[in-house]
Amino acid sequence: MAKLLLRRARTLLIVIPVIILVIIFWQARTLRSDNFVFYLPNASHVVPVQAIGHANYVPLLQVLNIVGKVQGLTAARDSLKIWLEDNQIEVRQDDKKVRIMKKNIKLSDPVRVDNGQWMVPLNFIEAALPQIIREPVVYRLGSRRAFIGDVRPSSFSFRLEPIPNGSRLILQFTDKVNLRTASRNGKWVIYLGEKPVQPLEQKFNFQDAYLANIQFDDQDGMPKLILTPSSDGLNFYPKLDDSGKTLMADMVKPAAAVAQQNPPVQTTPTPGAAAPPIVAPGAATPAAPSGPALPVVVLDAGHGAEDSGARGENGVLEKDIVAQLVARVRNALLATNKYRIVLTRVGDVNPSLDQRAATANGARPEVFITFHAGNLGIRAPRIVVYTYQPSSSATPSADDRSPGIFIPWATAQLSQLARSQQFAHALQEKFAGISGVTVSPPAVAPMRVLRSVNAPAVAVELGSLTTDVDSSPLTNPNFQEEISNAIVQALDDFKGRQS
Repeated sequence: MAKLLLRRARTLLIVIPVIILVIIFWQARTLRSDNFVFYLPNASHVVPVQAIGHANYVPLLQVLNIVGKVQGLTAARDSLKIWLEDNQIEVRQDDKKVRIMKKNIKLSDPVRVDNGQWMVPLNFIEAALPQIIREPVVYRLGSRRAFIGDVRPSSFSFRLEPIPNGSRLILQFTDKVNLRTASRNGKWVIYLGEKPVQPLEQKFNFQDAYLANIQFDDQDGMPKLILTPSSDGLNFYPKLDDSGKTLMADMVKPAAAVAQQNPPVQTTPTPGAAAPPIVAPGAATPAAPSGPALPVVVLDAGHGAEDSGARGENGVLEKDIVAQLVARVRNALLATNKYRIVLTRVGDVNPSLDQRAATANGARPEVFITFHAGNLGIRAPRIVVYTYQPSSSATPSADDRSPGIFIPWATAQLSQLARSQQFAHALQEKFAGISGVTVSPPAVAPMRVLRSVNAPAVAVELGSLTTDVDSSPLTNPNFQEEISNAIVQALDDFKGRQS
């Protein structure tokens, strides 16, 4: 009897830790995206993602049934033929290509068969799917979502501000959201409704005593934000303003909540507050009150934070000059009541180039303007407008110059080059009317910040900002105001030519 009890005790010692580990990792798994979400105009569909070797795969037939109707198939030992409406699709096991109407499309990894199910790598979504359905497919490599057809995903920006005994998170959405909150595994979950959302990044981390990170998740087809507090026992007070686009959430210690049952919540973020907010990398400015029907202009102030850019002889930094100029251009454009303005950088932060492009592409802008200042010779002030110059291997073909059915992230600007050059010429014409400024003809350069922008995009560079040239004219408010007014006029002319 004693031996039996001893054996049972040993078994429990082994089983209990295993159960604990399963519970821990299962909870973590529920907050991790193991699916791929397809957003269509009227619905969202979720398919499982499976790791095979070093690549991620999705089930081929499930994907095809989401975007169309499979009318027939013929399976052999190592090949599969599928008829999807008026398309014939053929795949072979362990082959790195898919055949669509007798045209071979290369894949990043070979087709696999797992438990009798035909699997294709995620690269299939960007390489083959647009050729099959002949509709736009917007997919960012490495993400777990694709937008098919005329789907315009919403996006969001945020900042974190200190408040007594806590922190206040201000979330600004490009479209109205339906707020619903819940608590799960010690985290706060904010459900954003059914409209598709394209985040700048999947996860944002903070060095904050109250909020550790924000994670975006839509693994079940329901976009949501998961907030992880930095400490236990905090109270959470979310509130959506009347527009449905600004969410404020206060995270406070219980003592503060008792002293103030209903924390004061302002309906719109207050710019220029005495205590500067902590701004998330790549955050956009709140939408102008002129409404979502207005065309968007994205303004990008180059550099930021530890990347100060060029330096003038009097200590002026490029990142500061372009930030000042962007603020003036923004005010000039808002004063017309014709545009909604989105900024890729707010404050002294340095979003990555991909974050800046994601901000732009998520806003579906009329134009994108990035501002820089550097060494342009001995004359100051001087202005040069640049458009993107692709590498020789990426020289746009006739197909690239026309709107395609798939927009590759790395080469999005190729289809916009002609319109970008038209906008550059409109800017050059208006800049030439500024007294005392040397304006060069529009130029081209392989500027990485322009490469991934899917809109007419230009870089405006001021000069000269260097230690051996007087750069004080560049900081002159009147000069910056004249540039702002010229940009407003050029944009009006450009829009008039497009209509």
